[in-house]
Amino acid sequence: MKIEFRRDPSAQEPRVLVLARERTPEVEALLRRLRAPATLAAYDGERGEVLLREEEILRVYTEKRRVLVDSSRGTFALRARLYELEARLDAEEFVRISNSEIVRRGCILHLDFSLTGTIRLTLEGGIETYVSRRYVSRIRRMFES
Repeated sequence: MKIEFRRDPSAQEPRVLVLARERTPEVEALLRRLRAPATLAAYDGERGEVLLREEEILRVYTEKRRVLVDSSRGTFALRARLYELEARLDAEEFVRISNSEIVRRGCILHLDFSLTGTIRLTLEGGIETYVSRRYVSRIRRMFES
């Protein structure tokens, strides 16, 4: 299988075209995967594996050497590294706020700039978290534009 990227400055949105001699099982699997909404496999001791859609995710963070996700359905463990999740999640919707945390922009309810050198974020569900100093300028630019 060949993968090709073409830059088109006039394109309004990304477009994917699959060219093949015929509809093989491999082509069908590729088309299904492209059409499927992005999901993450999360784990809970009681419920086992749970599939979370991106719009359910509030934040992804590390705690005690584990990667956890807070979602509208609760807190779950993930079996992926934070940098892998950052690459996989939609960059327009998710933003890294520290070396140990990624949040969904749409669930940020309040930004508190009163603390010197840092920003306190209030997320849906009353979750409070902090932007580390390294990421403060990036977050300020993101919300000023």
